[in-house]
Amino acid sequence: MSKPDRLHQINLGYSPEEDRMLLRINTTGKTEYRLWLTRRYARLLWNLLTKSVERLPDVRAQAAPETRQAVKSFQREEARQAADYSKDYEDSETKRPLGEAANLLTGVRATPGAKGTQVTLQTKDGCAINLTLEKKLLYSLCDLLISSTTQAKWDLNLKVDEVPVAEAEQDGPVH
Repeated sequence: MSKPDRLHQINLGYSPEEDRMLLRINTTGKTEYRLWLTRRYARLLWNLLTKSVERLPDVRAQAAPETRQAVKSFQREEARQAADYSKDYEDSETKRPLGEAANLLTGVRATPGAKGTQVTLQTKDGCAINLTLEKKLLYSLCDLLISSTTQAKWDLNLKVDEVPVAEAEQDGPVH
C-alpha cells in the first residue's frame, strides 16, 4: 500500500520582472505545483490564513485578546523552531501536472478540517490544488507571506494578530 502524497516543502519568492510572487509547493510524492500570486491574491490568502489562526482550538479557547495573542506568539515561535529553513527547496526530478510554467492563482478558499486548515488554490484554467495545513505549516506560510511581501515592497504590513475574532468567525470562500 502506498503512502498518501503529502505536503513536503513550500517556497515563496518575489519576481520583480513579473511583479508577482512565485509559490512553489512540493509533495512527498515528488509532485510540484507552481503558482503566481498577485498582490491581491497574496492579501486574500493572508486574510484566510490569519482567520484560520484565529480558529485554532488553543487560540479560540482564550477569552481575553491578550491571552489569544500570547498563545499565537507561542505557537508561531514553536513553528519557527520546528521549521527547517536551512534545506534548499527540492525541485529536481519532480512531476509538474500543471506544466512547467507557473499558473496564475485566481481563487483561494480555506476551511477548517479535522487535520488542519484545508486550503484550495484554484488556477486560471480551473485546476484546484488542495492542501492541508496543520498548525505549524499554517504559521510557516504566514511567515513566508510576511517576508515575501516585505521583500516585494507591496506595503501590505502583514501581522499575524491583525484579524479581530468576530471577523475570523465568519465563514465562506473567497474567489
